[in-house]
Amino acid sequence: LASLKHSSALQTLHLNLTANILRDAGAQALASLKQAPTLHTLRLDLCGNIIGDAGAQALVSLREAPSLHTLSLDLSHNYWGHAGAWALNTLQQAPSIRNLHLQLGLKTRSQDLF
Repeated sequence: LASLKHSSALQTLHLNLTANILRDAGAQALASLKQAPTLHTLRLDLCGNIIGDAGAQALVSLREAPSLHTLSLDLSHNYWGHAGAWALNTLQQAPSIRNLHLQLGLKTRSQDLF
């Protein structure tokens, strides 16, 4: 991932990392993709990775990617709670993201979002 964020040729990326036990640290590493200068379409399938509030909050920083206009995140079956849910909700307000798809599905704990 470290080299991907500096790629000037990377425009579209789809990573299926379902059930890889990424945890918050893995989500934080993926959030570094916000530095990819030409990335305009990003799909991250992160279902079942024990991602908590800190990881969800880190992924929200993807809205800072300079060229990103399409973002799809599958965060179903993870551990994020109220703080993560509120952070993810702010993605709707990102001015550059025109196409946003959030799959939040069932969570492992904190079933009430708000």
